[in-house]
Amino acid sequence: MIEFVSGISVVCFAASYAVALACEASRLLFRSGVRGAAMIAFGVAGLVAHTLFLAWRATHEPAVPLSSAFDWYLLAAWLLAGGYLWLTIANPRTPVGLFMLPVVLGLIGAAQVSSRTPFPQSPATQIWGAIHGIFNLAASVAVAIGALAGALWLIQAGRLARKQPPLRSFRLPSLERLAHATDRTLMIAAWTAAAGFLSGIVLNAVNRQRGLLETVPWTDPVVLRMAALVAWLVTAAVAARVTRRSADGPRSAAWLSLVSFAVLTASILWGVFGTTRHGAPPVQPVVSHAVDQQAIDREAAP
Repeated sequence: MIEFVSGISVVCFAASYAVALACEASRLLFRSGVRGAAMIAFGVAGLVAHTLFLAWRATHEPAVPLSSAFDWYLLAAWLLAGGYLWLTIANPRTPVGLFMLPVVLGLIGAAQVSSRTPFPQSPATQIWGAIHGIFNLAASVAVAIGALAGALWLIQAGRLARKQPPLRSFRLPSLERLAHATDRTLMIAAWTAAAGFLSGIVLNAVNRQRGLLETVPWTDPVVLRMAALVAWLVTAAVAARVTRRSADGPRSAAWLSLVSFAVLTASILWGVFGTTRHGAPPVQPVVSHAVDQQAIDREAAP
């Protein structure tokens, strides 16, 4: 069993999610009685392999979940994959996989090109690092779920406006439920992102005091992108709350959720491919040979 678990790779669960996505997409082409069972089976297989992979890293690797960018992206993908399965089983005729599984695969791809090196930690940084990572993780998941609800609201509203009959393969939730989900996730994303940013400031101060990590300057890309993301999410949540009771309130919230997802995606790409001192090891002072020779001469002098 140990040998089996240790042999699980990212390709195993990524391939399972990809097959589940293909099954979801086939709904647009033809009807099938066994497709639903196959889709859930591949989704469950991917989630089980995904869980075992993270558990193995937590117990056998130097890095633990949330201690590196690689683990963070895989944890975000794991949460969304679990949400996909729960929503699919609860609403088998709602095509949530068409929207959620591409995000899951995108996060797995981001993990593959991210660093697996864990950040140096002390008890203080472990606590604040966990708080920082959990809040950022919750914000990202909330944005993704909100974008799903917003996209489904726009699709459903468009079909009703054109008086089109319901799709035979799909059954979308009511506009009221989708609008409620969009509004709620915008608020959750704003609060958790703000809490994650503030806890990151505290973590940076702790790292500076302990000398464990090089202090991240305010002009660092990771600080700028997180500040921009928090500012947008707070603005979007306030705008959605202000316009909630108007006739175009649900539509505005749906578009705000989609734009929030686009901003989050840009932020992740900036973090993956940009340069940053976030999580960099402390810079050791470099002593020149000339300084070493001067110290030796002083010690040797009478």
